[in-house]
Amino acid sequence: MTYIILKNSRTHVKHRKTKNKILSGLSGCAGAGSFNLVLPLFTLLCIFIFIFLFIFSPNPSSIYAAPKVPFIVPLNGEFTVKFRQPYWDEEKEVERRHTGIDIAGNKGDHVRASGSGVVSYIGISPIGGRTLVIRHNEKIRTTYLNLSAIFISVGAYVKQGDIVAAIGAEDDPSSAETHLHFGIIYNGKYLNPEDVLNIDYSSISKFISLKYLESDFILKK
Repeated sequence: MTYIILKNSRTHVKHRKTKNKILSGLSGCAGAGSFNLVLPLFTLLCIFIFIFLFIFSPNPSSIYAAPKVPFIVPLNGEFTVKFRQPYWDEEKEVERRHTGIDIAGNKGDHVRASGSGVVSYIGISPIGGRTLVIRHNEKIRTTYLNLSAIFISVGAYVKQGDIVAAIGAEDDPSSAETHLHFGIIYNGKYLNPEDVLNIDYSSISKFISLKYLESDFILKK
């Protein structure tokens, strides 16, 4: 009787081991099948995403950042008084020529730095009232006049687009409307800000050409 019990126990153990091997094999097959199924699905998903981005992108170049320009318009508004446009200074009773552009706005509108640089001057201009000047390099400065408030100090470094001031004063005789007087100075001389702002820097060949004159080359706009 004892022998039969032992034999049956051994037989039972053998059956359990065989059953476990079968179940283990089945689970292994299931895992391999799942892996073989997931890999093609993942590949198809990647292909679908690539095709979607390629088809629905409006312009392939749009995925790249737009080229940064040296100067931006410091205030969104209409250009009301143009560069070198004559105007009458009623207080001084004299006709003057405009040294920048006037950009219309509302009281309290924020003014942004047209380009990155260091604040070199804050003060009161005889013509234009509260004034801010940003030096961008050794030769180029931008000027902001007719300001009601200035939010930075001399010596501060500002990045292009930073809020630096607000408009709302009535100190600039060139226009009775609320406006910002914006100017660009290069090597001590005033430039037309519109000419600078409208340059297409994405392709320099669009605004500069080389012309040969006898023994020299000149830059021609």
